[in-house]
Amino acid sequence: MKRILVYSLLNVILLMLIGACASPPPPKEVAPPPPPSPAVVTVPAPEAELKNAESLKETIDRYNLSFAKPEEYAKANEELSAGKDAMGKDNAKAKDLLVSAGKRYTIVLEAGLEKTAEARAVEMQTAQKKADEVKAFRAAPDEYALAEKKKAEAIRLYGEKKYLEAYQASEEAVAAYNKSYEVAKQKRNEAEQKLENTSKVEAATTEELQKVTKEISGGQP
Repeated sequence: MKRILVYSLLNVILLMLIGACASPPPPKEVAPPPPPSPAVVTVPAPEAELKNAESLKETIDRYNLSFAKPEEYAKANEELSAGKDAMGKDNAKAKDLLVSAGKRYTIVLEAGLEKTAEARAVEMQTAQKKADEVKAFRAAPDEYALAEKKKAEAIRLYGEKKYLEAYQASEEAVAAYNKSYEVAKQKRNEAEQKLENTSKVEAATTEELQKVTKEISGGQP
């Protein structure tokens, strides 16, 4: 009986050992995936900022306005050049430089136009006086009316501190006054020439009549 119990106990122990050996191995530890690489932000080339800065500089140079803020103008030129050089290499830096250049050019432009406002007013007045002397408001009504319209527009815009638009309007006013003067002057010259030719014809006709009269009267005046 004891032998049976021993065999049974041994069988149980053997089965337990076999079961332990047959159990699956513990799962291997899996390393967590690496964090995603940070996205590379690509800054586009600041084409719009470059165009704006160059356009402002062109306007300043066209109207010779850099005299108002020469140091600011020089710094703007340096930033424009540096910004253009940085494009394609460091677009973020290029953008900052070009935006700064645009702001400086705007300061120069507005200061220059403001300082020339009084001079442009004198120019318009001078051109109008010249046109009035030849009665351009009668001889060249269309051109003169345009000049008056642009003059009023320029005065209004200067009052609103829209200096660039005012400058352009005053430039158009001066040009229109000068045009009305030229048209009126040409018409006056043509009229004077016609009158002179008529006078010559009349003088010749009078001389011819006197000659014929003398012949008819037998040489008596």
